[in-house]
Amino acid sequence: MKVSSSSRIETEEDVQIVKEYTLLPILLDMLARDMEELKVYKDKIVYNHILFYLREVEMAIYPELQSIKSQMKKRDIKVIHTEMNALGINVEYKVRGYIHHFTMLRSLVKAELMTTLMNMRGGLR
Repeated sequence: MKVSSSSRIETEEDVQIVKEYTLLPILLDMLARDMEELKVYKDKIVYNHILFYLREVEMAIYPELQSIKSQMKKRDIKVIHTEMNALGINVEYKVRGYIHHFTMLRSLVKAELMTTLMNMRGGLR
């Protein structure tokens, strides 16, 4: 579906792009945290294998983020403000001049991140 730049209507694809743009940096933070916490197991045989896999995932996220940023620019989408709190995430963003908001509860953020990880796992092979 092609969205003309004059379209003022926010599409489902626009929302999905903003959601991914919001979630991928959170996933990067979680990976960094987990890799740090795993250091207590560095003497275990599987440590390097797990770390290798996590770094592969991490490296796959960066081109994905670049692609999303490019799509946002083409579609005239800008994230204005992202706020994380105990309940979840609040995002304020602009699509072709109009301001929108969405909230994701913590449980949904976690589910979305797990889905993203599972999808990436399939693409790393």
